[in-house]
Formats: sequence, C-alpha cells, structure tokens
Amino acid sequence: MAPSQYQKPPQAPPSFTATPTSLIDDAKSICDTTRSLLDKIAAEVTPETATFTNVVLPIAQDENAAGLQNRIIGFYQAVSGDPKLRDASSKAEEMMDAFQIEASMRDDIFKLVDAAFQKKEDLDPESQRLLERERKSYITNGLGIPAGPERERYKEIRKRLSQIQIEFQKNLNEENGGIWFTRKELEGVPSDVVEGFEKGTGENEGKLRFTFKYPDLFPTLKFAVDAKVRQKVFMENENKVS
Repeated sequence: MAPSQYQKPPQAPPSFTATPTSLIDDAKSICDTTRSLLDKIAAEVTPETATFTNVVLPIAQDENAAGLQNRIIGFYQAVSGDPKLRDASSKAEEMMDAFQIEASMRDDIFKLVDAAFQKKEDLDPESQRLLERERKSYITNGLGIPAGPERERYKEIRKRLSQIQIEFQKNLNEENGGIWFTRKELEGVPSDVVEGFEKGTGENEGKLRFTFKYPDLFPTLKFAVDAKVRQKVFMENENKVS
C-alpha cells in the first residue's frame, strides 16, 4: 500500500475521448487563451514597469498549462485507429504551430521581455535562466532581424517549414510498407516476433511480411543472422517515406 500522501494523485489522468471536432476546438481554445494573455500583458505593462514577475512568469505558466493539452492533441495522430481523428490531430497541430510562430514574433512582447532583462533584477538562478532563454528565443525566432520584408520572409519560411514537418510526420504515421522474407532469411529473429508477421498467399506463399513498425524493426535489425537482410531492412526503413 502506498503512503497516504501518494494514494490520491495531484491531478486526474488524461482521458482520450476526443472527437475530430473537439480536437480542433481545443486547439483554438489554447491559442485564444495564450493570445488573450499576451494582449493583456501588452496592454497593461510598459517597458518602464516590466519585470520578470509581470511579463515572463505568466507567459511561462501559460506555456506549462498548455503543454499537456498540446501533447495530447498531437498524440492522436500517432496512435488513433480512426483516420478522421488522425487528420484532425494533424490539422490542430498545424494551427497551434502557426499561432506559436506569430506569438514568438510579437515585437510588443519582446520589448517588454527585453526591458525586464535590462533591469538586472536580483532573481534566483532558475528565474534568471528562464528570463535569459525567453529573451534569446525571441531573437532567434526572428526579432533579431530588422522589421520589414526580411523579417516577414523569415516568418513565411518558418511557417512553411512547420507545414512540411507536420506533413512528413503524418506520412510517417500513415506509412504501411513492408518486405516479404522467407523463414530462412529471418533466421535468428525471435520466434514470437516472426509468428506475428503476416503470412503470405499467392505469389508470396510461404513468406512472411516484415513491417517497419518498431516491434518488427528492432528485433530484426538486432537478431537476423543474414547481414544482407539486416542491410535491406535498414536501407528500406530509412527510405520508407522518401
């Protein structure tokens, strides 16, 4: 029996009961909450009054609160058996990434973060590091580039890269390729792994279908006796969505 202080968790475990509509709505809600916070900070704080506590800390707390939701929303595209949920998860992630790019390039917020940094407050080491990293992130995310066409071009490049990354991840998640091997070729691979392979029919009669899913991939790469089989598995896995 666990000690009494550990018998009740500090928070309920995440539930996975989303629908395609709820995933999109949740993504919009996360973006709207963060946007409202940034607008509030920009409206109420000036460079003269900016401090770690009234600028950086609430942003970090909002990021932390949204972190769990973000990961759950993105998790569906990797594990859900429903293609509509997977598509909605990808779309929601694309929305959140696009918003994050906009938020990370808000000049009004950067000016407040920079003002707080320049004040050299007596902060504990953890807070000081967070302040420094927050300021640096705005610079590396494009605000080190003078306002104008170059900055806008940089923003468009970031958005396009984000879209490509999400599209690639979606293709990777949906990948369903495989290789037909004979039992002889799979010599050395544990029998419980091999027995889980699809059995061939027709032109593949007597063969077993290896897939690139991890439960097939890792044991085959590790235990297959035939070096040519291991090489083929490795090369085709590396090129599976090319």
